Amino acid sequence: MNLKKAAISTVLIASIALSGCTMGSSNDNKQETDVKKQENSQVEMKETEKLNYSINKETFKDESRNITIYYPQIKEYSGELVMDNINQSFRKIVDTYGKDKTYTDVSIDYEITKSSNDILSVLFKGKGKLTDIGEVNIMQSVNLDVHSSNEINYENFVKDDEAVRKILDKKAKEQGLKDGVEAEGIRVYFKDSDVVFYYMPLDDSAKEFIEVSVPYEEIKEYVNKDFGEKPAS
Repeated sequence: MNLKKAAISTVLIASIALSGCTMGSSNDNKQETDVKKQENSQVEMKETEKLNYSINKETFKDESRNITIYYPQIKEYSGELVMDNINQSFRKIVDTYGKDKTYTDVSIDYEITKSSNDILSVLFKGKGKLTDIGEVNIMQSVNLDVHSSNEINYENFVKDDEAVRKILDKKAKEQGLKDGVEAEGIRVYFKDSDVVFYYMPLDDSAKEFIEVSVPYEEIKEYVNKDFGEKPAS
């Protein structure tokens, strides 16, 4: 009888010990999960850092030529001159496709592909009709250094053209373009942590733009980080 009681006691002690280990493991996992959640939350907060400006959507219309163009304008920025320069850069899309009488039946909208307190990148897309040519696809980016209001384009962004083109050729071939990048004029826009290069192929029959996306980390040693001084107020 004593032997039976001893055996039962041993089983109970083992069960309690096992339960304690399980609870300890569960608590450890919970603490690890909580830490990861906190780290992810901090990353999200950093990525969604509050902008020191707001963006309004404006519209240009010319019903006589069937033209509608949407474009952004920033508000509530502390530097008035910088803000005016940035907005003027965005209004160029209206001057190009809205006020040029050679265009009709134009419809353009935009996407803000990157917005931070350093870079504001906007991609305009749409269609229109050009005199003596007919319907054309429209794709144009406006990238701005928010601090200086200076525009960022391929020419002032890339400092080592040969190295960047080698990377672009490799990426283009990975996309199925057997001849790599064949273009005279390459443009850029920024999206998340990537730089997107786009161009119209040299083939006269081409109508669609080609885009090649490259992670910034892969080209950072070949590009500029400074785009000029802030204008005097």
